[in-house]
Amino acid sequence: MNSHPIEHWHQAEAHFRDQQWPRAHTLFTQLAKLPQWAGPAQLRLAQIASAQGKLREATLHILTAAASGEDDVMVLEAVATTLCQLGELEAFVQLLATPALSRTSDATVALTLGRLASQQALTEHALPLLRHAVQLGLDQPELHYLIGLNLLYQGELDEAGRHFEACLARAPLHAACHRQLARLTKARAGHHHVDRLRRALSALGAEHVDAPPLHYALFKQLDDLDDTPAAWASLSFGMRLRRGQIHHDMEAERRSFAQLMRMPAPIPEKHPQPSTEAVPIFIVGQPRSGTTLLDRMLVAGGDVTGAGELRDFPFQVRWTCDQDGAAAMDEGLAERLAGGDVDWQLLGQRYLDHSRWLAAGCHHYTDKLPSNFLFVGAIARALPQARIVHLHRSAPDVCFSNLKELFADAYPHSYDQGEMAAHYRHYHKLMRHWHTCLPGRILDVAYEDLVSQPERINAQLREFCGLDARPLDRSELARGTIATASSVQLRDSVDSRFVGGWRRYAQWLDPLLQALGEDADAR
Repeated sequence: MNSHPIEHWHQAEAHFRDQQWPRAHTLFTQLAKLPQWAGPAQLRLAQIASAQGKLREATLHILTAAASGEDDVMVLEAVATTLCQLGELEAFVQLLATPALSRTSDATVALTLGRLASQQALTEHALPLLRHAVQLGLDQPELHYLIGLNLLYQGELDEAGRHFEACLARAPLHAACHRQLARLTKARAGHHHVDRLRRALSALGAEHVDAPPLHYALFKQLDDLDDTPAAWASLSFGMRLRRGQIHHDMEAERRSFAQLMRMPAPIPEKHPQPSTEAVPIFIVGQPRSGTTLLDRMLVAGGDVTGAGELRDFPFQVRWTCDQDGAAAMDEGLAERLAGGDVDWQLLGQRYLDHSRWLAAGCHHYTDKLPSNFLFVGAIARALPQARIVHLHRSAPDVCFSNLKELFADAYPHSYDQGEMAAHYRHYHKLMRHWHTCLPGRILDVAYEDLVSQPERINAQLREFCGLDARPLDRSELARGTIATASSVQLRDSVDSRFVGGWRRYAQWLDPLLQALGEDADAR
């Protein structure tokens, strides 16, 4: 290196900004050899590799950056962000524990890290960082919102409500906060947020980019009050707005499902010999089908850890295939899996290496990302010891439950009745295919049975998962962190009151029912 390191850095940064990747890579590689520049240089190398779709290389560089001993909080904040983007959550948690971050004097950095942890549903790490930001004097609406959200996940509903109100006191049009408040308690005459929500929509504009959460919140409140015509009007308007904000290619989705149906069938093997290491239990199905309740039932026994909706398996499929992208299925990834050119043993080991730390000493842990139904064939090949439980629910019920839920950045098919039905039909066909390929590997559980006969289902679940027989302790179902859309609902009793809930809105759901066809009666 002929020039001073600072000049070298400026040259490298200029190439980075201009997306001159080869030149930037050469210069940052040289800088990475200098101890005092290793952290930021490795960060840049990770970002360059990611921009080029080189996932394995990006992962190697960002892990090197995380272990470099860097103490500049701005660099560490960027490293933490990239670790989350690449699915390296254990390294992210370890980085949060470093004094430079855990004791940071920069309130904005604490907020950013708390937001990152919250997005990964790592509530136990998010809350201390967010409260630290408060102690450092930060008083932003988003800070109160995030604290409230994480308290909601922990079941601290009253305190969550106070922070949501604090957020709205500072930002009266904070749409996401209005939506969470609407979900905290059931609206009743004289105790509801309908007027406030309508005022917020009037002030913001009914078709504003931030309006969909307000429409969904208004639907929830009006539904609680049994004003179904007004509730449906709010929901259908919010669905239309949200559908206009996202990209969803139905034909690409159809091709992805078709590719998965071509995936080579694994050798049928119910379960191998018992493992001495922690065994994952995958809970799959459609969102809003009861997967969270089933997860809590397993965790209630005390010998299973609920690890949450992990994105580790999709991330490690991408790493094994060296295909960068979101932690979700797409056409390219489906084609690669269908081709069978995957190191299944490596994939399984990568998944275990990235998820077993969450088992927290238990011999079993759950991974309840519903969309893992797309990866059932890959799970069966890569993890022969894993248990796979599929929760299914009446098609109209589960489709309507998806339509009335505003998801963050997932399930783009859930904002249009026809698209929701098409997705359900693809899903139902794929699950039949997995059952044909994998006899004995998948336990089907009906939501309707789960809520009407929980003790029987609990016994069936525990036997299938290789767990000792234990009676169901219903008092344990609502304990602990529940970082899903069911976080409030599951604090209540378990019963059949949500079975057939779509019928309240049947007069408006004809497009869904017609598109479902024979699957409208599927269970």
